[in-house]
Amino acid sequence: MIANVTYGYTSAGFSGRMPFAELADAIVQSGRETLQNAIKMVEAHRDWKAKVVYGDTDSLFVLLEGRSREEAFRIGQEIVSAVTSANPSPIKLKLEKVYQPCVLQTKKRYVGFSYEHPLQQQPVLDAKGIETIRRDACPAVAKILERTLRILFTTKDLSQVKSYLCRQWSKILSGRVALQDFVFAKEVRMGSYSATAGAIPPAAIVAAKAMSVDPRAEPRHAQRIPYVVIYGEPGARLVDMVVAPHALVDSRGTLRLHGLYYITKQINPAVGRVMALVGADVAAWFARMPRPMRMMPQKRPQWALPLGAPSEGEGHGATIDSYYLSRHCAVCDGLTYAHQAVCPRCIEDPQLSLGVLTARASRLQRLHAQLVRVCLSCGGAGGADGGISCRSLDCGVFFDRKKLMGEMATAEVLARSAGELF
Repeated sequence: MIANVTYGYTSAGFSGRMPFAELADAIVQSGRETLQNAIKMVEAHRDWKAKVVYGDTDSLFVLLEGRSREEAFRIGQEIVSAVTSANPSPIKLKLEKVYQPCVLQTKKRYVGFSYEHPLQQQPVLDAKGIETIRRDACPAVAKILERTLRILFTTKDLSQVKSYLCRQWSKILSGRVALQDFVFAKEVRMGSYSATAGAIPPAAIVAAKAMSVDPRAEPRHAQRIPYVVIYGEPGARLVDMVVAPHALVDSRGTLRLHGLYYITKQINPAVGRVMALVGADVAAWFARMPRPMRMMPQKRPQWALPLGAPSEGEGHGATIDSYYLSRHCAVCDGLTYAHQAVCPRCIEDPQLSLGVLTARASRLQRLHAQLVRVCLSCGGAGGADGGISCRSLDCGVFFDRKKLMGEMATAEVLARSAGELF
């Protein structure tokens, strides 16, 4: 500890009062020699048959290939005793944990199931430096990567890992995800960016848009600004496709989460760096995966509903998405005409179809009422949305309530139009 403090004091060449670079280099060299001597001792022992696969600063990763966890703890204690006795006091080596299994990605970036004592039955997923614990990615990356690692470590079956990833990719592309898992939060330092193209980060763009509407919305220095990435025009840059999360929530379906960007630029690179170590190509898995179908009629915004046959010269909606609607029936999920939400077979049974659509609308209304009661008990009344004024991005109920409002409105329109049709 004294050497560590002395190093920090003597190596502070920019802000230190009395820097002494030679002394700092001597401390580093002494620690390096101690570490190298320990590595040589471990690898030279015949009975241990160990190999040091990683050593940095004051730590060693010793590979005991083919040994059980109990043998690893026993050999580890022998290594601790031998290395400690070979160094002068108070230098000592400590056995912190045993990883089984473990993925050593790069320097200071590793993850594995850790056991701290031989009697421990349930392991702990211990990660250092990877996306599961980093704050520069969205929560979806951390959750999918962590679940992928748990499946890989538990089953050791790449087919199960692939099935899980394909399910998550399909959910993201079809919009069946929680929006709060795709919100980035990056630090913004207004006034420190150059005016050249590409120099301003997306979070600063979102902050500048908010300031253009309200000058009082200027963020504090190094404040984290949340934003999401949405679909933009063909060839649009990333800075042109970032908006505040509230803008996406309040868009009523006119803005869509850019699922392809999140998969190809965020999730797949993080998962691929780990899976490449076991010979899996995540990008190839995604390229060969069948793309999911379009959004179901009961999940679409109201303006995109094909409630009747369009007249000549008229489109379905305001954007190109309205020309690529799902051809699945809102009642039975069977195929129907693109301009009809209900298939001819369900139209022939109006009592059943109307009952299904009405029951769906009633169920969504009950769910929305439950969330409203939760919000009222937490934040009180005062807003136009069911008497709720809370717009906190840290609350998952806020996103669920907004999502249910859109689905409930769509279900009510389908039930009402079906009643008029039948």
